[in-house]
Amino acid sequence: MSVTSPHFRVDLSTATNADELFVRYSIPELRSLENKTRIDIGNKKQELRLMVGERYRDLIDAADSIVNMRQCSLSIEERLLQMQNSCDVKTLKQDVSVQLQDEKKGTKDDKKYHLYSTAAQIKLLVDVPEQIWRSLESHKYLNASRLYLIAKRVYKNLQVHNESMPFSIPTSFPVVQRQWDAVSHFKTQILQKATLFLKTIDQSEQSLAEALCAIMLLDDVTMKDVFRMFLDMRTSALSQFLENKDNQPLTECLKDVISLVRSTVVQVGLVFNNVGNEKSLFEIYLKQLQQGFTIHTDNLKSPYSAMSPRESKTSLTRLYSASTNIHLLIRYLPESIQTLTPFLHMTGPRGQLSQEDVRLRMNLWIDHVIDEFEGGKLGLQLANIKSARELNNIRASLWDALRHDESAAVDETKPSDKGRVSRTTSLGFVLTIPKSTWSWNVACTLVLNKNFSIWHELFRKGFNNRFQEIANMLLEDLSSQPKTLLYDNLKNLEDPSNEEHNLENFVWKHKDALFVQNRSISHDFKGKIHYLVSAETTIVREAAQAFDKSLMRLLDDFEPIFSMVKLNKNVDVYEDKDNYGILFDATKDVENLVTFFHEALAKAVIAYRDQLVSLMEAATANTVELTNVKRMLFGRIARAIALNSTQLEISLNHSQYEMAGSYFTLQKLTHMNPKLLELRESLMEVYISSHDPWIVQIVHAAEKMISDMLQNTMWDVPGVITLVWEDVLLKTNSSEAIKLPAQPTGSVAHCLFKICQEINKAGSPTVDKVALKNLLMSLSTTIFTCYSTFVSSPSFAKVSEKGSVQMLFDIKFLTKVFEGCWLASDGLGYDTDDASQAGNKHEEEMKLQREHYSLVNNVLNTIKGKIDPIDLAVFEPLLNKNIDRHYSRSIILLGLILQLNPRVADISRRKATGIQDYHNIFTVAPQAARFTLLPISHKRKDGRQKDRH
Repeated sequence: MSVTSPHFRVDLSTATNADELFVRYSIPELRSLENKTRIDIGNKKQELRLMVGERYRDLIDAADSIVNMRQCSLSIEERLLQMQNSCDVKTLKQDVSVQLQDEKKGTKDDKKYHLYSTAAQIKLLVDVPEQIWRSLESHKYLNASRLYLIAKRVYKNLQVHNESMPFSIPTSFPVVQRQWDAVSHFKTQILQKATLFLKTIDQSEQSLAEALCAIMLLDDVTMKDVFRMFLDMRTSALSQFLENKDNQPLTECLKDVISLVRSTVVQVGLVFNNVGNEKSLFEIYLKQLQQGFTIHTDNLKSPYSAMSPRESKTSLTRLYSASTNIHLLIRYLPESIQTLTPFLHMTGPRGQLSQEDVRLRMNLWIDHVIDEFEGGKLGLQLANIKSARELNNIRASLWDALRHDESAAVDETKPSDKGRVSRTTSLGFVLTIPKSTWSWNVACTLVLNKNFSIWHELFRKGFNNRFQEIANMLLEDLSSQPKTLLYDNLKNLEDPSNEEHNLENFVWKHKDALFVQNRSISHDFKGKIHYLVSAETTIVREAAQAFDKSLMRLLDDFEPIFSMVKLNKNVDVYEDKDNYGILFDATKDVENLVTFFHEALAKAVIAYRDQLVSLMEAATANTVELTNVKRMLFGRIARAIALNSTQLEISLNHSQYEMAGSYFTLQKLTHMNPKLLELRESLMEVYISSHDPWIVQIVHAAEKMISDMLQNTMWDVPGVITLVWEDVLLKTNSSEAIKLPAQPTGSVAHCLFKICQEINKAGSPTVDKVALKNLLMSLSTTIFTCYSTFVSSPSFAKVSEKGSVQMLFDIKFLTKVFEGCWLASDGLGYDTDDASQAGNKHEEEMKLQREHYSLVNNVLNTIKGKIDPIDLAVFEPLLNKNIDRHYSRSIILLGLILQLNPRVADISRRKATGIQDYHNIFTVAPQAARFTLLPISHKRKDGRQKDRH
C-alpha cells in the first residue's frame, strides 16, 4: 500500500514504526501523511456499515438454524440411549433394586420428620452464639452454660451417622461444622466470666448459686472444688482491694473490703448452709439440673410427645429470646435433646460437701484474711495517710459501716423468721425460701460457729499501729530539730558582735523592749520582758518556738483522738446511741495511744537532748571563750524548753497549770507528771553540763589571781597591809580604838568582782542556781586550797602579825561569801519523790560541807597561830563585826555570787551606835559634833553622848 501526494510519494510498506518515519520525513510531510491516513480509515468504516446492513437478516437466520440443529441432535442421542437401556437386562435389574431400597426407607412423612428435625437442630445451633452473648452480658452464666451444652449435644447428634437418614448431614449441611466452630470457644469464655463473677460483692444468693452451677456444668468439678474456687476468688478480690491499684479513695476501698468479708460469710450461709432440715440453695439448684434442664421428664409419655406443645412444660424456651421462635421448633427436637441431663459430681467422698467441710474451709479462709491484714497489706495502704486527723476520719467512716454488725445482740444465734417468699428461677422451677433477716452475729454463728468482729480482728491493730507510726513520724521531725535548725546558726557566732557573746548587753541594754510608745496596746511587751529576764536570745527563742510549734501541730493533729477520753476518767464521750467507745473499744485504744504517745514523746525529747549534747561536744572554735559561748548556747536552749515549753507540759499532763519561775521549784508541785519532771531534769542536765568548761575557765583564772596575790603581796610591810584598815572602838562608851581590817585584800575583792562580771556576761541572774552552786563550790575549793597551800609553804613564815590579821579577815570574809553553796540544798535538789535517793543526796552534801569547813578551819588555825592569843581574843569579835558590815556593804556589788546565801536583815538605824555601824556608809574621816544646840543626839569623839532639850 502506498500514499501519493502532489509533491512527493511516500511508501509506507517499508516504514516499521513512527520513529523511523520521523527520521526519514519532515514535519510537513508527516502531517500530510496523517491526514491521508485518517481519510482512508473513514472510508473503510463506511463500506463495512453498508455491507452489514444489507446482510443482517441472513446472519440471524443462520444463527437460528445452528441452534435448532444442536437441539435435534441431542434429542436423537437421548432416544437412542433409552432404546439401548430398554434392551439391556442388567440395567433393568439395577433399577428394580433401587426402587426396593427406596420403599424400605419409609414413607414420605418419615423423610419429612428427619428433615424437620435436622433443620430444627441446625436452627438451634445457629441461634446459640447470639443467645450466649446475651446471657453473658446479663450475667446469666447458668443459661449460657446450658446453651453451650445443648449446642454441644446438637452437634454430636448431627455428626452421628444414621442409615435411616435420607441424606448425609456433614455433606448436605456444611454449615453445621462452621457453626460449631463458632460455638466451641464459648466454653472458655463462660468459665472465665463465671469465675470472675464470683468476685462480685453485691450479687444475690441466686446469682451466686447459678454461677457456681455453671462452673460445675462446664468444668467437671465437684461441690468442694467449686466452693474452694469461690473462696479463692474472694481472696483474690480481697488482695485487689488491699493493693488498691485503681487508686480509689482509701475509705471506699476499706468499705469494699468490709462488704467483701461480710457478703462472703452471709452468702456462704445462704447458699451452702442447710437451715434446719432444708437443703442448701446450691443443692436445690443441682438437684433441678439433674432432673433435666430442657424439659421435665414427667411430661414425656412417648417418643413423640415432644411434638405436642400443649402437654409439655419446658424450660428450654427460657433460654432463647422470643425472636428465635423456639416454641415452634421445640416439637421437632429429638428426645436426646429434650431430655438432656448433665453429669454432676455429687456422690462419693470427693463429690459431697458436708456442713463440717463448709465450716472448716470458712474458718481457714477467715484465718487467711486475718493473715493478709496482719501481713502488712493494710499497713501499706494506711502508710499513705500522713495525718492522724485524716486517719481518724477514715476510722469513723468504718465505724459507721460496722455499727450495725457490732451492735448485734450477742445471744442472737438464729435468724428471725418473717415468713417465706417464692421466686422463679432461670431453670423454670419455683424456689420457696425463708424471708429471714440475718444479722452479722447470726451469720458468723451459722457459718463459722463462732463470733467474728471485722473491726477487732482485721482493722483495729492496723489503725492503732498507724496512729503510733504517725506520732513517731512527727516526733522524729521534732527530735531532729537541733541539727536542722541550729547547725547553720553556729556560723553566726563567729561574729564578735553577736548577742550570744555577752548576755549582759542583751539583758540590760535592750532598749527596744523596754521603751514602747503605747504599752497598753502592745501585746508583745510582756513577751519581750520575759525573753530578756530569761536570757532567751534570738537563737534560743527560735529553737524553743520551733519545739513548741512542732508539739502544737502534733497535738492539734491528734486532738480528735485524745478528746475521746476525758482526763483521768475512763468515760466514753461518745455517749450517743452509737456508743462507739463500747462497741469498738475506742476508750481503751485511746488510753493505750496516750500512753504510747507519752513514751514516744519522752524518747523524742531524749533524742532532742542527745542531739544537743552531740552538737555541744562537737562545738569547737579558735578561742576558749567562743567555744564556751557555743556550749552554753545549747544549754540555754535545753533550759528554755525545760522551763518554758507549755506544749511539752500540755502534752504530758493534758492540763494547763501555772508555771513556776524555776525548774527546781517545779519539782515541788505534787500534781505534775513524773515523766515531765524526769524530762525537765534531763534537759537541765544539759544546761548544767554546758557550763562546766565555763566554770573551769573562771576557776582557773581565780586560782591564778589568788595564787599571784598570795605570792606577790608584801605581807610583812605594815604600810601596805594596813592601808584599808579602820579605827574601831573597843567599847561603846570608851574613846579607846584599835585599827582593824575593814575590807578584804584588794586582789581578793578584785577577784570576786571579776567572777561577778563573768556571771553577768553569762546571763546575769538568769544563771541557774545549780550551775551557780557548782561554780561557787569549785571556786571555794580552789581558793581555800590556794590558801592552804600557801600557809603550808615556807613563804608563810615571812607573813607578819598584821598580815596574818588581814589574811584572817580575807579567809573569814571568803567563808561568809561561799558558805551558802556549802549548805544542804533545801529545795534545790532534783527529784525528791524517792526518799532514799533524796536522803543519799543530802548525806553527800553534808559530807562536802564538813570537808569545806574542815579545810577552812585548818587554814584559820594556821593563821591564828601567828597572832598573839590575847590580842586575838580582844579584836576577833570586832573583826567579825567588820566582816559582817563589809559583807552587808557588798551585797549589791557581789550580789551575783551571793544568791545562794541567806538574806541579810537590814540594820536598824536605832540600833546603830556609830556611823561605822551602817553597812551602806563608808567612813572617810572621824566625825565631828554638829549642831550641838539642836535636840539631835550625836556621838562625840570622847564617846560621851549628850541630849539637849
